[in-house]
Amino acid sequence: MKIYEKIREYSKGKGETMREIAEKYGVTPQAIQMYFSGKNAMPLNFLVWYIEEHPEIDLYALFSKEHNQIVSEPRAEYHKKYRKQHVIDRIINILEEEL
Repeated sequence: MKIYEKIREYSKGKGETMREIAEKYGVTPQAIQMYFSGKNAMPLNFLVWYIEEHPEIDLYALFSKEHNQIVSEPRAEYHKKYRKQHVIDRIINILEEEL
């Protein structure tokens, strides 16, 4: 699947119209239609703008020939590692509260 096809399918799945995209980006709906049909090459600045508007798009999947979906799976939540002193302080506070 080509990049313009992936973007078109993603946009369709989001329920975006070409008119809405065109108004936000500042071009005519016909220009968007030409990008999404592959008749005109999708400008790099449009692609960058579109990805910034949709941060859930996975760039690796977008440019990969093996992936048809361009949205990555939800990432695991990051938990900051605690320093040893922080853990010791928390344990001391819990023990003090129990006394």
